[in-house]
Amino acid sequence: MLNQISSHRLYSLLSSFIREIMNATEPDLLLDALMRIFQRFVDCEHIVVLDKDLNVKKIKGGNVEIDEELKKMVRWVASSHSPMSLPEQEMFVHIFPLVKAGKTLGVLLAWSREEIVVETSELLRTFAFLSAVVLENLELYSSLQRQHMVLEATKNYMQRILDSFPQHIAVFDQDSRIIFANKGYSLSSFGEDVVSRIIQLVQKTFLTGSRQTLEVEEGANFYSIVAEPVEYEGQPQVLLVITDVTNTKEVERLKAIDQLKTEFVANISHELKTPLAAIKAYAETILTSFEMFDQQTLNEFVQIIYKESQHLESILEGLLDFSKLEQKMLILEKTTFDLTGLVRETMRSVEELAKSKQVKLELLTKEPVLIRADQRRIRQVITNLLSNGIKYSKEDSQEKYVRVKIERKDDRVLIEISDNGVGIPKEYHEKVFERFFRVGTVMDHRVEGTGLGLTIAKQIVELHGGRIWLESEPGVGTTIFVELPVGGER
Repeated sequence: MLNQISSHRLYSLLSSFIREIMNATEPDLLLDALMRIFQRFVDCEHIVVLDKDLNVKKIKGGNVEIDEELKKMVRWVASSHSPMSLPEQEMFVHIFPLVKAGKTLGVLLAWSREEIVVETSELLRTFAFLSAVVLENLELYSSLQRQHMVLEATKNYMQRILDSFPQHIAVFDQDSRIIFANKGYSLSSFGEDVVSRIIQLVQKTFLTGSRQTLEVEEGANFYSIVAEPVEYEGQPQVLLVITDVTNTKEVERLKAIDQLKTEFVANISHELKTPLAAIKAYAETILTSFEMFDQQTLNEFVQIIYKESQHLESILEGLLDFSKLEQKMLILEKTTFDLTGLVRETMRSVEELAKSKQVKLELLTKEPVLIRADQRRIRQVITNLLSNGIKYSKEDSQEKYVRVKIERKDDRVLIEISDNGVGIPKEYHEKVFERFFRVGTVMDHRVEGTGLGLTIAKQIVELHGGRIWLESEPGVGTTIFVELPVGGER
């Protein structure tokens, strides 16, 4: 048949075949082109293509039976990489291996009624070789496509799983750029401050190569942030997981408040029992043994009863004031008075307590400072702050003091009350002003009081339009600052 085809026609068929196999996008299209070109050169009644495992892959011209003898010949052709033709009854079976770089990718079998001449066989062998070259690339491409599809499906599957997590998850590269984020992180709207702290945490994780944690508060929400160093394809990265722990924090806060309330009730009970027990004991002694006491002893007992009743009254007044402040029912009765004079008088009222603790009281400001405020309530604040300074003095200190300084600054007045007592740890500087809060080992049960003093003082100061804060160091002392407007309401 080859002799019947002109050179021009041969080149046309060859170029057409090359274009077909080069444009093939999948193995089946390539094999169809190979079977067509074989049909052009050999009058085939059947064509079968086997894969590399010698399983039937494509058939043209109807089914044919490949007996065991023929299978042996096919295996030999596949292993020897050499084509061959075999007579089979009234036909010939032509077997061509699809070989590329010594690797058999398949075998083509063609049944015809005439034998193929050598020239045609060599040409068909060339077609088989060209097909094998392209077939290997197509199979590699198909394999890569399948792998890509598997990877893409896996990626989408993992993305859906991670998107379903309540946590905000992201992965950062060494330039602090996000290279992956789940839906929670992508939809998050953190403020600039939180974002800045996240970037700092990521950079610290890269720097240290170890896990870093952080808790941040934004508005009414609390977030727990964990940054974990990871590696992908030899490149260091940081996995960031942000968990909203607002509900957990709220539960913890409510539990803490319940505990503080329990401790507060126990403390109040103790504070009430102490003066009541003293009053009851001395009153019973007077009632049962009145005729046995002289006037001096009787006066001493009555003085103790009176003193304890005053203590009881101060506790009850503190509770009533706290209740009024909580219900926003406390009304200020403002007058203009000398703040320096008020502090001086207040210091005299706590002199006895100061002497019992061997604490020296000092007023560093002598000149009058006029202010318009509720004199009784400001006295209440000063009394509480002075009493705390005295009560929390260090027992083993040689020199104990509580000093007060008053300074006028434009339309504001600043009161500084300093002591060299036990001090307050930094983590409690804000909490000491919270209701029901006591600082455990620092404000221990040796000290009398309800634990509401600073809470009441803070609310009174803020009701005047002022503010109160402290600076303290354990073992060194505490300075409490009270800033008040000179006059007028908020």
